[in-house]
Amino acid sequence: MPAWLGLLQLLAIGALGAWIFAVVYTAWSLLHPPRRTYAWALHRGVPGDPSELDDPLPFELLEIQSNNRNLNAWKIGAHHPEAPRLVLVHGWGSSSIGALKRIPHLAHHASEIITIDLPGHGDSTGTSQMGATEHADLDALLSSLDDSKPTIVYGWSMGAGIALRFARDYRDQHNILAVIAESPYIHAETPARNVIKLRGLPTKLNLKPAIMLMGILKGVGPKWRGFARDQIASGLQVPLMLIHGSEDPVCPLSDAQQIQSKAHDALLIDIPGAGHNNLWTVPEFTQIAAGEIQSFINSNATNSMQSPSHAPQ
Repeated sequence: MPAWLGLLQLLAIGALGAWIFAVVYTAWSLLHPPRRTYAWALHRGVPGDPSELDDPLPFELLEIQSNNRNLNAWKIGAHHPEAPRLVLVHGWGSSSIGALKRIPHLAHHASEIITIDLPGHGDSTGTSQMGATEHADLDALLSSLDDSKPTIVYGWSMGAGIALRFARDYRDQHNILAVIAESPYIHAETPARNVIKLRGLPTKLNLKPAIMLMGILKGVGPKWRGFARDQIASGLQVPLMLIHGSEDPVCPLSDAQQIQSKAHDALLIDIPGAGHNNLWTVPEFTQIAAGEIQSFINSNATNSMQSPSHAPQ
């Protein structure tokens, strides 16, 4: 065999090995996001639990088992005993700590607030499920509470899609009144591609096969069957509020618009100039987001109390 042919074979083997490594590393990094724990908050000088807020709130640490994983959650006391319970579902790379920016704007409009560290996040075990199966973890969490309080589910980014799936599949079991979806997206590949690009890393040859690999590992197949959030929204039977920054570089506004178009009862709040992570850090964005969410919660709480199932007997 000519020497040059042997060299080509070695180069081809090296290129194949590099591609396999890039695909596996991309999948691994998405399944193992950075963890936001109490130590993370302490290092940055921000609240690490509800008792450290400017307006401290009492809370109980919950520990549940779901799909052979140990998951941590908070059950937080709020200020309005007659209001619905709020269940807050964080995005990729966050945890219950991410809810602490939102809770001060929600506590006067809820009877209690439940948060969860999703698998592979915060203090929960396992790896990230990338939004594929966590709706079952929410079912396990609320089932452990052994009550049926009227509930509004509020998720952001990855958590927005989880909230949609949970409300569609478990509406009656958990007395779900409505869903709030902040910065949602339709397909799992969309935010992954944008986050990787924002980090200046390649996506062309490695991301698509990595997403397919993760779909197989998570049991939804290479095409992520049943994941598309616009299709899930089409089967939703409760009111939906979508809230999205017009300049979101991770989850495009067009995805929220598509989700709204498929839902039967959906309101979209487009916040001009807002991005993906600054709705609750820039005061003018926070004022709009908090006001719209508070109105939506109060409206659906009132409608629930006026429904036949809540009428005086």
